Amino acid sequence: MKNIIKLFTASILVKIMYLVFAAIILKNLSVISFSGYLDLTYRLDSGWYNKIADNGYPKITDRYEIGTDRTTIWKQSEWGFFPFYPLMNRTLMKLCNMDFQRSGFIISIVFSFLSLLGFYKICKLYISDEKKAFYISLIFLLFPFHFHYSMMYTEAIFFTWLIYAFLAIHHRKYWAVAILLIPLVLTRANGIVLLLPLYLFFLEREGILSKKKFEIKRIFSRDIMIKSLAFTTAPLAFLLYGLYQQHVTTHFFAYSIAQRGWGRDFMFPLMSFFRKGNFPTQFNSIYVLIVMAYAILIWKKNAWSWNILIWIGLLFPLCTGTVDAMPRYMSIIFPLFICFGSWIYSKKINYVFLVLLAISQLSVFYLWVVSHPYSWQLI
Repeated sequence: MKNIIKLFTASILVKIMYLVFAAIILKNLSVISFSGYLDLTYRLDSGWYNKIADNGYPKITDRYEIGTDRTTIWKQSEWGFFPFYPLMNRTLMKLCNMDFQRSGFIISIVFSFLSLLGFYKICKLYISDEKKAFYISLIFLLFPFHFHYSMMYTEAIFFTWLIYAFLAIHHRKYWAVAILLIPLVLTRANGIVLLLPLYLFFLEREGILSKKKFEIKRIFSRDIMIKSLAFTTAPLAFLLYGLYQQHVTTHFFAYSIAQRGWGRDFMFPLMSFFRKGNFPTQFNSIYVLIVMAYAILIWKKNAWSWNILIWIGLLFPLCTGTVDAMPRYMSIIFPLFICFGSWIYSKKINYVFLVLLAISQLSVFYLWVVSHPYSWQLI
């Protein structure tokens, strides 16, 4: 309980750190206020979520109006974003008679802590050392690109569904798994592909799968088949959303079409590297390649489910033909941070490293604060 209170305190303190840092950078002390914090955390894609929460999705039947970069004018639309986060905001806005920024603030406070708590809980389960788990959770909180967990974005919400689904499977609470998978697949597009590592984790917990064995016949046993029904809620929810997209736009995968408005198009993932000569593309490409190398190094340390989670988390976003925002997309790949944090914890500079991480995070956050043109590509 003591560590949970500490984590909540750390979650709040890091937000205060962002606010004070922004006031210093912008040379404006009036930023240190509630309205200043709302403005600071409401940037870039937050505006799209706001439009959806206010007005819903527009009826568009022209494929190119959904999203394209193939004409002289770029076309972007609300269909580029999944519905669960704006729906949460819309519900809170209606119930409490507030605007998007205030509902976004409440959701951010709640889910930034829940995501951190979930990460701590899974660390504690697999490390069996509360002090070490707490330290690794601080690394997760302070990692350079993780300030998005406190912004009006979907990172904290998506990660919460994901990490608690893993925890529910670990504790064999399959009714909770069935519930958590619905918002998981309706918050971000990669939710549906993450069913694979989640189901593999389920097979590992049931003793069917390990690095040394795979008892495939047991999958078809009555007990496992009944438990597996918990995983059917996700494809059903995804199917219903696809039918909704088709009803409104005549395209079942309107979301995928809309990605073209952000310069994204399906291709072999490794072809996404170094496609542009600008700094964000070069940096992101090198960063992802380093993480891939690290993922190969820790392959033997992780079970199949965690390794598949890592590689889906790396390769799926690259299938869109760009490395833009890859550091942010990779922030949900929690096994990477558990392995890395465990290694750093054993070093003498472990707590100095936390300070260095905080400085690094603020350095990246600077781009967000000043609305730098690189910000949407790097972070």
